[in-house]
Amino acid sequence: MFTITKAVSEDFERVYPLFQGFEDAPIPKDDWKKIFDIPWHTEEDFCGYLLLKDGEIKGYVGVIFSRRELLGSIEKFGNMTSWIVTEDCRGQSILLLLELLKLKDYTLTNFTASETVAAILRKLGFEEFSVDQQVLLPVPAFRLPRRDFSCDVDVQEIRRNLTGADLKILEDHQQLNCQHLLLHSAHGDCYLVLKKTRRKNLSFAKVHYLSNAEVFHQSIESLITTICVRLRVFGLMVDERYIPGQQFRRARHYPHQRKGYFKSPTIGDSNLIDTLYSELVILHN
Repeated sequence: MFTITKAVSEDFERVYPLFQGFEDAPIPKDDWKKIFDIPWHTEEDFCGYLLLKDGEIKGYVGVIFSRRELLGSIEKFGNMTSWIVTEDCRGQSILLLLELLKLKDYTLTNFTASETVAAILRKLGFEEFSVDQQVLLPVPAFRLPRRDFSCDVDVQEIRRNLTGADLKILEDHQQLNCQHLLLHSAHGDCYLVLKKTRRKNLSFAKVHYLSNAEVFHQSIESLITTICVRLRVFGLMVDERYIPGQQFRRARHYPHQRKGYFKSPTIGDSNLIDTLYSELVILHN
């Protein structure tokens, strides 16, 4: 009676009505479509799985595929997104997740699990990690001369200074309303990808990727005011796991109620897993 099949781009219109069942803030239809038409190249020819009952779509779980260069190796990722099943078939929801788990040579991630989903993931061997953040505010502070630290916000200028994996990241995220920064220091550069988000009616820039934690730590307090003015945000939010052990004089700890989850045959450190190629960038502003 129930079957599982791969979801492809052409299935979007049939799946879209399911998304109306999510209780979170409304997401525009064009943004939902992006998880069916990922704006970067993937070798996989599908974007998730469908639960069918007598040929009718009753459930969906999305998978956002990417390949990342980590510690000299190419790792395959699948970010779990938008797991939803109609109320009359909720008892069969696990079939979708079990199909997803057949992706044995992928690092599977979930950054938005509800309490119910989180309990299921833990039982299935997913590792839990904190996504607490530090919030950096443009409070007046001692700054080194600008010749020591500077930043670029112009995408064309940033592109000219990037190579390899970082250049690919910039190109892959041109259609996703991201903000890009390149911090310069005497010891090297740090490339950041951010998206604006709102907290208590204030606009912040959330860091989804940074290429050099040491340069970030050295330069950010000198540049934070300039960055906030240029991006027109109240502050900068960065996951503490991206900058392990680093403390900032003018930062606020921002605990996150939810946790992140991953299951991987090759990666053991959650600090290596960022949120760049995920639903947090595609679906959430």
